[in-house]
Amino acid sequence: MNRFLRSSALAVAALLFLGARQDSDPVIEKIIDEGRNRSEVQDILFHLTNGIGPRLTSSDRLTRACGWARHKFESWGLKNCRLWQWGTFEVGFNRGPATGKMISPVELDLMFATNTWTPGTKGAVEGPAILGPKTEEELAAVEPKLKGAWVLSPGQATNRELNEKILAAYDKAGIAGLIGRSQRDNLTIMGSSNVKWDKLPTRVNVVLKREHFDAVKEHLAAGKDVKLSFDIRNEFTKGPVPLYNVIAEIPGTEKPEELVIVGGHIDSWDGAQGTTDNGTGTSTTMEAARLLMKAGAKPKRTIRFMLWSGEEQGLLGSKAFVRAHPDETPRVSAVLVHDGGTNYVSGIQAPKVMVPIFEKVFAPAMKLDEKLPFVIQEVGGIPRGGASDHASYCEVGVPGFFWNQAGKADYGRTWHTWYDTFDAAVPEYQRHTSMVVAIGALGIANLDELLPRGDGIFSAGGGNRRMLGISTEEDGLTVKEVTEDTAAHRAGLKPGDKVIRLAGRDVKNNDELIRVIQEAPQKSSVVVVRAGKEVEIKVSWDRRSGFRTADDSMTVTRVNETSAAGKAGVKEGDKVVKVDGKLVADAEALRAALRDGDKKIRLTVMRDGKEMDLALVFDW
Repeated sequence: MNRFLRSSALAVAALLFLGARQDSDPVIEKIIDEGRNRSEVQDILFHLTNGIGPRLTSSDRLTRACGWARHKFESWGLKNCRLWQWGTFEVGFNRGPATGKMISPVELDLMFATNTWTPGTKGAVEGPAILGPKTEEELAAVEPKLKGAWVLSPGQATNRELNEKILAAYDKAGIAGLIGRSQRDNLTIMGSSNVKWDKLPTRVNVVLKREHFDAVKEHLAAGKDVKLSFDIRNEFTKGPVPLYNVIAEIPGTEKPEELVIVGGHIDSWDGAQGTTDNGTGTSTTMEAARLLMKAGAKPKRTIRFMLWSGEEQGLLGSKAFVRAHPDETPRVSAVLVHDGGTNYVSGIQAPKVMVPIFEKVFAPAMKLDEKLPFVIQEVGGIPRGGASDHASYCEVGVPGFFWNQAGKADYGRTWHTWYDTFDAAVPEYQRHTSMVVAIGALGIANLDELLPRGDGIFSAGGGNRRMLGISTEEDGLTVKEVTEDTAAHRAGLKPGDKVIRLAGRDVKNNDELIRVIQEAPQKSSVVVVRAGKEVEIKVSWDRRSGFRTADDSMTVTRVNETSAAGKAGVKEGDKVVKVDGKLVADAEALRAALRDGDKKIRLTVMRDGKEMDLALVFDW
């Protein structure tokens, strides 16, 4: 079938959906009445974030939250409520209370953070503060003072070998801990779960709020003796720690084997209360389930509510579930994920063929509140990748949607930071979003057919494989399509090639391929099986700027210090404004500008209320 006929067939198929009128549906009216007048979404969020607290993957609080959520679903009358174990972690981590103080020359309560899966102090530890070395000479001079000291980091040494030597000297001497400086007026809390029980980390690493770091440093520069004390109750627990997704369902009345999945991730980082990432999405998912049950909804298809965990460590819970249930993939109509903070759900992106379908499905949502408009945004295709759990489904061809959101909340301020507290949630937005999610889930579940798939539904490429520029067959290794003007296209990869080795490393499945792509040098080789023979192909990746932004706010959230961005002085908290003098409105425009620019790019960022130009220089 040619592309014109395929497009026509999809357009005709779309018209079959238009019988699902909901603007006068009494169930919809009950959803809206309950959601407006007797909403429980904030009560749900309050218990999740205050009664339970932050929910780091592998923590006791996450396990408790999963059990509590299942119980709530059961109390509302949902069916098949269960915890599905997707894996284990070798080491668990629980964060306890933490306090810090400058004792002398003046008293000051210190604001600070430690990353997850890093050690605490085992009680209050008091010691002198000293400034760490950056050269061999400075290291020799300071070594006699290291034992029991709180060492202020002066930044990276001039080379990696010297930096490793300095850290080894710290560990040998037995410093109290290493103190870094926050890059903005905020404290970001993240960390790596890649720790082993028989080789737990031992060095205490503290990040002070920058004004407090500067105060300590100024006293040292003035020749004053500075004494600090920290009491950090971080705890490692021996695993295996079981990890779960929470699942609950409203069974379908006509096609119960077909599914609409609604969800968010229940895990969070643990620097605050895990409110906007993603207590807000968890609570709206749960409230949408309650609204549907309260309204007496009897959907044609089963609506499944899923609260995934391990999202912050790489979509682990959703990926594992998708891999374990390949038989479900053809029967899932859509996956709707709320994971963008507390701003209200303002729309949904849809390829052209789905626009008329969604206009009917979301017609009641468009009339909910003229101050909170809902818009169907036509796009060329659903992205195969993404940074939340819908992406795990998009990767296997299931239409997955990440809601558009708008409003007054500053997601960049709370995302992964110590400001992610209950009071960051906007009650009006939470109530509104819960109703929209319930309306959308019911509307899609009541369509005559599953949402269309096939040509024109997904964007070319997918997930981290977009760096290479391929989409793959079900085995995750055989090239299905090569996107023009990408690394794969320029290198000469062809449909039918099966990738078996990349950058000298064997790849046996899709997960390994993605991991190696992420870690490979910018210039590598790919070995494929083509027509029964191994063929080695040289490939050069699209260049990497070395920083990441929160897509909605354009605020830099992570910088690789050895990258072009790190060398140029880009810092966490900078807000990207322009590239080579041209305004960039969103993350997609930023990526395109960086990709298509010259060897040297002028990046304009907003820092401390002022615009600043930084020069990014790429090696090629």
